[in-house]
Amino acid sequence: MRMRRVAALLIVICILAGCASTDGSLRGSCTESPGEFPKQSQENPPTSRPLRDYCTEGQRELLDQTQEDLPTELVFHDWTETTTSYKTTDGETISGILQALRATTVVSKSSVRSTDRRILKFVTEEGDTCSFEFDGGKFQGADNECYVLSGDNKLWKLVWAIREKDPEYQKLIR
Repeated sequence: MRMRRVAALLIVICILAGCASTDGSLRGSCTESPGEFPKQSQENPPTSRPLRDYCTEGQRELLDQTQEDLPTELVFHDWTETTTSYKTTDGETISGILQALRATTVVSKSSVRSTDRRILKFVTEEGDTCSFEFDGGKFQGADNECYVLSGDNKLWKLVWAIREKDPEYQKLIR
C-alpha cells in the first residue's frame, strides 16, 4: 500500500513539473497585465464569449489590426514529445490565422492542464512580438487560466498547414 502512495506521489510531481513552461520569453503573452475578465460562477457560466475577452491588451491590439498593419512573420511552436517550431511569412496565412482567432470563442474555463503547448508568436516588421499560448487545445488567457474553445477548427487547420509546408518537416515524413 505504501509503494502505491509513493508511486502516485511521484506521478503527480512529474506531471506538475512537466506542465510548467521554463522559457520565460514565451510566457506572459505580450506581457501586459490582464484587463477585466468576464465573471464566471456556477450561477453564471460562460456562454461563447469572444476569445479577445480573455486576451492581454497587446493581444487585443494585434487582433484589431488592419490588413495593412499585419505582422510579417508567424512562428508556430509545437511542444509535445519534442520541441519543434515552424515559421511562415505568407501574408495570406497570417491574415487567415488572425481572422480565425477573431472568430474563435471561449465556452468555459478548464482546470485540466496538459504537457502539450502550442504557441503562435506573431512578429511585426519592427521586430515586436505577441504570442497566443495554448495548453493542448485550450487557450491560456491573460490570467494564466485555460479556457475551452469553440469554432477553432479553422484556426488549427491553418496552423497545421504551416507545418505541412515546412521543408524540414517534409524531410522527416519522407
